[in-house]
Amino acid sequence: MSTRFRAALRPTFATILLAICLSSFVALTALAQSQTTGRVAGTVRDEKGAVISGAEVTLASKTASDARSATTDGEGNYTLPLIPAGVYQVTIRANGFKKVAFDNVRVVITETLTINADLAVGGAEETVTITAAGQIVQTDGAQLGRVVDSRSVDELPLATRNFTQILGLSPGAATYLPDNTAVGRNSQNISVNGGRVTNNNFQINGVDANSMGTNSAPSLSVPAPESIQEFKVQTSLYDATFGRSGGGNIQAVTKSGGNSFHGAAYEYFRNKSLNANDPFLKAAGVKQPELSRNVFGFTLGGPGFKDKLFFFLSYQGQRERNGASKINSISSNVLVAPGLTDDRSEAKLLSTFLPTAPAGTRINSTALALLNTKLDSGQYLIPTPQANGLYSGSTPSIFQEDQLNANFDWNVNDRNKLSFKLFFSNAPQTLVLPSFLGGGPNVPGFGNFQKNNNRLAVVQYNRIFSPNVVNDLRVGYNFIRVDAFPQEPVNDSNIGIRRSNAGLFPGLGLIRIAPAAGGIVFGTSATIDVRAKAPSTTIADTLSISKGKHSLRVGGEFRYNENNYVLNFFTRGQLDFLSFSSFLQGQALVSIFGSGDGNRSLRAHDYNFFFQDDWKVTNKLTLNLGVRYELDLPPYDTRGRLATFDPALYKPRLLAV
Repeated sequence: MSTRFRAALRPTFATILLAICLSSFVALTALAQSQTTGRVAGTVRDEKGAVISGAEVTLASKTASDARSATTDGEGNYTLPLIPAGVYQVTIRANGFKKVAFDNVRVVITETLTINADLAVGGAEETVTITAAGQIVQTDGAQLGRVVDSRSVDELPLATRNFTQILGLSPGAATYLPDNTAVGRNSQNISVNGGRVTNNNFQINGVDANSMGTNSAPSLSVPAPESIQEFKVQTSLYDATFGRSGGGNIQAVTKSGGNSFHGAAYEYFRNKSLNANDPFLKAAGVKQPELSRNVFGFTLGGPGFKDKLFFFLSYQGQRERNGASKINSISSNVLVAPGLTDDRSEAKLLSTFLPTAPAGTRINSTALALLNTKLDSGQYLIPTPQANGLYSGSTPSIFQEDQLNANFDWNVNDRNKLSFKLFFSNAPQTLVLPSFLGGGPNVPGFGNFQKNNNRLAVVQYNRIFSPNVVNDLRVGYNFIRVDAFPQEPVNDSNIGIRRSNAGLFPGLGLIRIAPAAGGIVFGTSATIDVRAKAPSTTIADTLSISKGKHSLRVGGEFRYNENNYVLNFFTRGQLDFLSFSSFLQGQALVSIFGSGDGNRSLRAHDYNFFFQDDWKVTNKLTLNLGVRYELDLPPYDTRGRLATFDPALYKPRLLAV
């Protein structure tokens, strides 16, 4: 279990309510950015620098019929909050002045785009068009982060078409270099400002996408790059709207359709003809390992009903046979035994490895059976090494994924918008050399079949009460499933090893011969028999009100987390042998056997509330004032299998005011 994070600042509910009431009293305004939206704000003046009140500011989408408008106040300021990410045109009109149009304005999630305008005297029919440039510096806040748009995600060279492989490009984020030979998704964890990789918070389309148990990237949903609108990694000083963890906040949103049809089909592939051999395998005389990877799919977006209903669909499939993975497919310089050949007769083994043994010495029957056991491929379970006693080889692991992304946006009317977004993925894989924390077999035979399933569904309702009051409601369900089943071609009961739970957990325990010298390891690792499901439900609401120099956002989030898993610990045992000779004689140095109850049905409730005011004191000074309260209750087991407290006495509840 990862640590359950809580806010260091823990004010009472009464304090929060008092702050909100006081803020309303002094006419603070609410607004703007959220997990899936951005904000446009600015000041309108004339050519001599005098502010213009009553100017009409209209923001219109370049791809759909969405349009929002605002009017500048007595100080010439305007604000357009909770704007979905996309490209827009901003038009500013005022009586007695030429109209100004800012074209190709890009609004990004979590950020405020400042567009100031100086209007020239003239007729309203005259238009000055300005092509908007990207904003280099954020002037409304101290938050650090980096937005990566759809073009960058699509065109950057990603090792396995996975957007998490460029999370490390953000300032303050560090990770390892992507391994192009890794099996499957190859999602990357990032460390933000030196924090743990489990200290980050992932949200997709504005809802929780984490697993309560690990809170890390490898098990998360990974939409295809072609389906991502943009994502942002916020590394520090982000406002009270964002929380849950003390590290980075990663926000990703998927694409939506528009009034015109757009689509594409693609395929990325690599195969043996395009790859070079591993230099260490080449030096050992081993032929080039197989690496065949095909990633293919399509996207299609457009109108269902013009100006009313829009859709975006994407499908991606991946098929991979990977014998080049250094962790999961390649056995490199594994010490077996100098002199071992395909002649595994007892007489040959005695003359080669025990020539000075007393007359009547026999090879241990279990060791002899293991040496003569063959896999379905025809290879010996204990492979025949090269002349120097070392074994190197490659056996392909297999990965397959099918994912679907479906987004629907319905403009009910000018004030109401409803969106539904669904992500679905099944990604089974077979790892020839499964490894957990560095433990597991280093020769083929005892692989691991894994099911990796993800579901993410979001319903978002956006209500515009007035140009200055907007509400954003999100309800989401996230489902993560990771099952792992060991492949066990040999049962220890058939070769002379006896244990009490062999009927419940058949197979062969982990056997290590000369482990200190890099010797052979085969059998089933203790922790690769896993069945885990981690769903979470999110309900979040953000109310935004804007007026004058103030921007206020107030809202809350509720999460219901589950973690249901079965882990089988040391159920098949472990035998260590000091040398190959001691293995032949059945002289185990270490014998480990045990069983543990790894079953859990964990539940946890999280309650988060926030209040944020961005007060623009002057054109050069903005105060970001916010408070966030997080009550992340400890998990409890539905059947009382946690030793830390009595679940019969524990009832999750909010603290009293």
